[in-house]
Amino acid sequence: MPDHDDVAVPDADELAELRALADRVQMEPTTWEQPPPGLWEAIAGETGVASAPIEVAPVEGPAPAEAPGEESAPVDLAEQRARRRPVLPWVLGAAAAVVVVVGLVVATEDTSDPTSLASAPLDRLGPAGTGEAELVDDDGTLSLRVDTDGLDAGDGFLEVWVIDPDVTRLVSLGPLRPDGTYDLPPGLDPEEFPVVDVSVEPLDGDPTHSGDSVLRGQLEF
Repeated sequence: MPDHDDVAVPDADELAELRALADRVQMEPTTWEQPPPGLWEAIAGETGVASAPIEVAPVEGPAPAEAPGEESAPVDLAEQRARRRPVLPWVLGAAAAVVVVVGLVVATEDTSDPTSLASAPLDRLGPAGTGEAELVDDDGTLSLRVDTDGLDAGDGFLEVWVIDPDVTRLVSLGPLRPDGTYDLPPGLDPEEFPVVDVSVEPLDGDPTHSGDSVLRGQLEF
């Protein structure tokens, strides 16, 4: 048995070199390779050992640090999204409250139908046709609704008018429309022009009344 006094003790410089060597060995990746085919059989034949070859699984050490200038591996966006914090319950609750408030505001809005202010049947003055008129207030907008049936304009067109009771002043609301709805001109007082008239107008470019009325009636307020 050797005497402990004869064992050489490394000095500080040697210890530092040994530690540096150990650090480098730990940092370098270790890779085990499979022996070439027939190596174990050759060794067994030379040594007389009949044991089966040992399967050596490759062992990889720590991945080396990325060198400057090398491109980093692509980031898995799905994994990144999965790591995000879930939406807090109070955020979902606040969003639901906003939806409820908006729904209540919409539900409480005024959805009332237009108010009828006056109406009148339209008497037939021509060979055929019937009709009626109604003045309505739709959220502050006055409009006249004219419903007609069985009128024939011949080679001309049908036009709607409002006239004063003395039939001395009249305002054209335009040609008869399929929907029969006409907004009154701003500033026009319907009580000063209560007579509703439908006339047949020729295509002569004259904007005045032709005098050929086929329907007429007076609104009752």
